[in-house]
Amino acid sequence: MKIQLTTQDLALLEDLRLYRLRQRFTKSLGLCSLHLKSDTLIVHCPEPWVVDRLLNDLERLLKAIWIIAGIKYVSICYAEEEIHRAKTRSIRQRNLSQSVKSR
Repeated sequence: MKIQLTTQDLALLEDLRLYRLRQRFTKSLGLCSLHLKSDTLIVHCPEPWVVDRLLNDLERLLKAIWIIAGIKYVSICYAEEEIHRAKTRSIRQRNLSQSVKSR
């Protein structure tokens, strides 16, 4: 049986993924505006200290974004400028998944 998802279903799923991500990083992402654009999560930070907090927690944040939302890239922005862009999956994670597949 094939499941047909409507545009509303997909929008709801997207909102729920972002909500879950925000709940996981309440202190860091609680004040930020999150937008999905293609395969990138764009995080708009309202204050410079929020950017600092996100960058300090970047490794855990990238891992959670990949696991929860399946997003490939993250763009951290402040004052309409991109401050940092990163892939959510590190080389180490890719190597680990490749070694598991080869067994």
